[in-house]
Amino acid sequence: MVPLRKPLAASLGLVSLLAFAGVTSAQTVETTQQFSPVFRGLTTFFVDIVVGGILVAALPAYTRDSISEIRDDPGGSFLWGLLVGIGGLVALVVLAITIIGLLVAIPGFVAFFVVALVGGAVATVFLGSTVTRVLSGRSQSRPSLGIALVVGAFVAAVLSVVPLVGGLVLFVVDTLGLGVVGRTLYRSYA
Repeated sequence: MVPLRKPLAASLGLVSLLAFAGVTSAQTVETTQQFSPVFRGLTTFFVDIVVGGILVAALPAYTRDSISEIRDDPGGSFLWGLLVGIGGLVALVVLAITIIGLLVAIPGFVAFFVVALVGGAVATVFLGSTVTRVLSGRSQSRPSLGIALVVGAFVAAVLSVVPLVGGLVLFVVDTLGLGVVGRTLYRSYA
């Protein structure tokens, strides 16, 4: 029976090595540095408050009209948001391939960034307005833009730390805001 110990020991060693390899391969590897949820939520809140505050103070009528347009045609606003967000970026990247196109693409990226900021601010106020209407129980009331902004920034900050559902909701709301801004720009130049 002495000769059986060596194959048994080798088999146990191989099984333990495979088990260790399985445990090691199941570990997650963080390749990018992750921000804490508190930092992410606070950053979202303050950026939304600052950019939304500038929009509400400078263009209150435009903000109310944009919110009404999202409520009247959410499907169209969402499709416009996808068109501006995806189509606009693809067009700018294709333009950036050549040297002459790069001269157009650089200001285009700056303009896209500004449109995205304004769209995000409109989306924040829209989110706050919708939440305020639902919580107050009055579907026809129009909350003040300041209250809608603060509520929207708070809800967006909370949603930014919710892993999957929060990101999906914020994507849809931000796409609505981007779409209404893109559609307004198209109408003004067409």
